[in-house]
Formats: sequence, C-alpha cells, structure tokens
Amino acid sequence: MKACFFIFLLFFSISCLAVVKRHDIPPENYVLKEAPDFLVDMPHEGHGALINPRWVVTVAHTIFYNYTGKSLKIGSNTYQIEKVHIHPEFEKLSESLLKGDLAPLMSFFKARSDIALIKLSSPVNDVLPIALYTNVKEQGKTITVFGKGATGNGLLGEESDTKSLKQLNHFQNIIEKAETNWLTFKFNKPPNGLPLEGMHGSGDSGGASIIYQGGKPFLIGLSSWQLAHGDISDFKAGLYGTTAYQVRISSYSEWIKDVLTDEPNTVN
Repeated sequence: MKACFFIFLLFFSISCLAVVKRHDIPPENYVLKEAPDFLVDMPHEGHGALINPRWVVTVAHTIFYNYTGKSLKIGSNTYQIEKVHIHPEFEKLSESLLKGDLAPLMSFFKARSDIALIKLSSPVNDVLPIALYTNVKEQGKTITVFGKGATGNGLLGEESDTKSLKQLNHFQNIIEKAETNWLTFKFNKPPNGLPLEGMHGSGDSGGASIIYQGGKPFLIGLSSWQLAHGDISDFKAGLYGTTAYQVRISSYSEWIKDVLTDEPNTVN
C-alpha cells in the first residue's frame, strides 16, 4: 500500500502542476492576494480558465470522475457543470507506466491531447472571459502562470506538505519551444532566469499561462506535465533545470471552436 501511494504522489508531481520558486527570492514575492477572475478551481483539484460565458477550458487529466452536476465558483457566483468534452485523442494512464524507467511515461504524455472543455448550465455574467491566443509565434514570449498547489524552491524541489495550503502563487518564464501541441520552458538556476522565474509542482494542472498584448491578457497555455528522466523512484519535482510542458492553446483553437459551435445554446 505504501509503495502504491508513493508512486501515486510521484505521478501527480509530474503531471499536476503548481509553483516552485527561486531559492534566492523571498517566497512572498510570488504570492497573489486575488486570483484573476477568469481562473477557475476544478471540483477535485487543478484549475481551468473561463474562455466563454458558458465554457471553461482545462487539461483533461483534471477530470477525475463524472463532473456533470458538480459546481464551479466563478466570480461571485456558483455554476453547475452541464457537460464535459474531453479531447478524442486523450488517453487515460495505464498503471504499468508508473514504475521503472520514466521514458515510456514521458512518451505517453507527449503523444496524448491533454485538454477538455466544460460547459456551464448558465452563462457567467460578472466575469470577462479570457481571449485565446491563436497565433503560432509563442517562442520567446514571457508568460505568467498561476497556481495554488505545492510550493518549494529550485534547489530542493517541491514540498508536498505545502499543497494543502492552497495558497495562490504566480511565476514567470520564457517559452523555449513550441512543439506541435506543446509549449515548453526551463526552470533556470540563478543568475539566469527572470526575477520571478518559476516551475510547476504538484496540485495545479490546468493553471492558466497568459501573455499580455496591448495590456490585454491572452490564454496561451495550460499547465500539464514535467519532463523527467531515469527511474521513477528517483524523481524529484521542481528542481532547477527541469523542463515544463504546457498544452499549446493555438494548436487546439479549431477544436475548441468546433465544440462551441456544435453545442446548442452556447453564448458567443
């Protein structure tokens, strides 16, 4: 039982993300008192983003069970989930991948489409949805990422016992590559990196990654997983040098548009 629980924690450290910080910057510099209005907490764990008065986008692996009828708090009101659309190219994880060499697990993560859309039973009227970034010029852009999961620093990695605090943090990084369905960035060790350089840890998959253009925020990515090597039993999340993978919103803009168009009573 202990071994199974240990592997469970390792998996969610790799695939459910939050904020790990620079060791040489005061941790409180990363803390936010208020979340952006468009950031949505999922019923079980993780986040999504309001992209339409009746639609939230998240990563598919935050859908732990049937969320139909569950509630989401958005702005000052609570809304019921009417329907969940999981991308047809998303696959659930096999337990056989949660042991031994991490290479097969990394290949599995990279091959699947980790994105889902949640339809609300009624439109949100007091929150402005965030616009989608649909251009394909993501490389080199500075992103701001939000999360309420486990924290830690790049020297020691994430501290799993901080996950229960659910403290809102944010960090910044620079997109290194745009790889088909994924955006990647690296957690650089000082003196390299941004003043609020950061990395994901456990508990914040689906966290919004945004850029600003003309003072307006655009959703460019969703936190998904960390690249890891070696044996899974040796994995430590959030160390300097780790590469993060985020769902590339521009690659799924047509799928999102098709789902919203095909659904009746969608508010545009």
